[in-house]
Amino acid sequence: MWNKETVPYSEGTAFEKKRMRRLQSRSRRTDATIWIGKEGPSQELLKHVTNQLRALEMVKVKVQKSALAETETPLLAEKVASSTGSTLIEVMGHTFTLYKRREVTRPERKR
Repeated sequence: MWNKETVPYSEGTAFEKKRMRRLQSRSRRTDATIWIGKEGPSQELLKHVTNQLRALEMVKVKVQKSALAETETPLLAEKVASSTGSTLIEVMGHTFTLYKRREVTRPERKR
């Protein structure tokens, strides 16, 4: 009962502490796969993030300094997370990690 905790940036979703720690340690071992440039989070970039989340469940995004002229990394991370329907796992410096559980489609049985 006391192992559950709501995590900030997850829009009210309750994650277990152990699972969250496991996701954070997994994110620290991976390299960034998407970079946000001076254009900021465009529709095309959000489409790439969504596709990678569908394939990999976890995406690490690096924000270049030119994109931070108008906003800060945590605000940009929240915007991308809400646009893609994912959970923000961690913000560290100019890098943030998003997670979205993979949707499993099961084929229907023939009767």
